[in-house]
Amino acid sequence: MTVEISGAPAGSNPTVLMSGPQGFAKTLTRSETFYNLANGTYEFKSEIIIQRQPFVSQAFRLDKLSRKITLKNDTLKLNLTYRLMPGSDKLWVGNQNAVHNTSTRIIAFNEEALRATQTSNATAKLTSKVTAANGMAFDRFGNLWLADAYSLKMFEWNSLDKSNVLPKVVLNLKVPTPCLAFDAAGNAWISNGQKIGAISRIPFSVLYASGTPVPDIVLTGSGISGAQSIAFDANGNLWITQSEKKTVVKLNAAAITKSSTTVEADVTIMCESKPPAIKMTLSAPKALAFDKQGNLWVGYFGPNVIARIAASEQNASATIIPETQISLTVGVLLHSLAFDEDGSLWTALTAGKFGKLSPDQLTGAGKKVPDVVITSPELKYATGLAFYPLPQGLPLK
Repeated sequence: MTVEISGAPAGSNPTVLMSGPQGFAKTLTRSETFYNLANGTYEFKSEIIIQRQPFVSQAFRLDKLSRKITLKNDTLKLNLTYRLMPGSDKLWVGNQNAVHNTSTRIIAFNEEALRATQTSNATAKLTSKVTAANGMAFDRFGNLWLADAYSLKMFEWNSLDKSNVLPKVVLNLKVPTPCLAFDAAGNAWISNGQKIGAISRIPFSVLYASGTPVPDIVLTGSGISGAQSIAFDANGNLWITQSEKKTVVKLNAAAITKSSTTVEADVTIMCESKPPAIKMTLSAPKALAFDKQGNLWVGYFGPNVIARIAASEQNASATIIPETQISLTVGVLLHSLAFDEDGSLWTALTAGKFGKLSPDQLTGAGKKVPDVVITSPELKYATGLAFYPLPQGLPLK
């Protein structure tokens, strides 16, 4: 049997685990020919190859990460061909309130379209029927998930270079879904975003079949209300924005392993403006994003401010004055934040625009104009910004 491995990017080390009858096991890193193999079933398992590069990275994979063949006393040639995943090397943007008479609710921009301030047309467009592009996240396999009103929709990784594409999976939910996040085990977490709040976990085991899933964990209580955004840190703790209370709260990883109706926040943080700005509590926290150093960046919808809660400030409840507070122009809608490979922070801006704050802008306080501002005639309001693959060193979103 000949196993032909091709398509992997230059300089990468593709790894395919081959197993078969009589305890046969071998790790393949290149094409090989085998003689006198025993008859039977052979399995080939592979991983996604991440090609790290400045700004936004690329990902390559085989069509099937696990594949089985049967050998029966004959010569067989198996082609294992890696290809660029069409969802990679782009910034994906939810298009809330899309332009009238269009169904383009999910659009993406490649590196060329994002390199400098410009008017850019989307380089990828999904025109599937979508009610509300509330939030987006990629799973570990490169599939794109959308929080859409009362459902979660999954667009399969190999369909992201198509236009009129239907979701591969539709999960019908009994609650509104303004946001979603994946934990390290691949389970999906959602919030109902309501004053009487609830956060639910949909287990990995039921994620990939359409239907009405039953959450295996449901969290309610005083520590959860009005959660418009949720995010996991590198330690598996769950962070939540409480818009009406003007707070950001942490639920420790140990506190979210089973259902509870009496959830209380382990850490509650309220942020105040930094002088010389008029003293006030930063209101309506909306967007969350962690950087590589574990700092938590919060987009405050009320005052149009992005504030950094340092990693050292995340361990105890307090009212703080974040050292870094970036004020943006009036009318900015801070629905979503996302870091790229270079450590720049991308944010939704005003209607038809989103932009990038470069690393040297992510210090100090005051009003700032993003280094890069992208205007798109196809965009209404940007939501759910997401990169795939996730930049190196960032916790799961």
